[in-house]
Amino acid sequence: METSGWGWASLNDEQVKLVAEAEGTLGADYVIAYQASARDASRNIRYFMQEFNVAGLDESQLDCLQGLEKQLQAVLVAYRRGTLITN
Repeated sequence: METSGWGWASLNDEQVKLVAEAEGTLGADYVIAYQASARDASRNIRYFMQEFNVAGLDESQLDCLQGLEKQLQAVLVAYRRGTLITN
């Protein structure tokens, strides 16, 4: 597959459960899984995620996240809720 961008990862039900478990373990509001994609959805992702901030993780939490990334073959990012600024 030729990649041109990033999109939401395609996960099965068991993988979604693992990501949800990681959210609780890491204390993040959300853990989002991304995969390289033939279609660039990164602009839509940025718009959707604009009210979130990357969660600060310690070294053991990063190790946990990286282990799950290898298992899911996806890039995972832990987010916390931010303040949406509207004009």
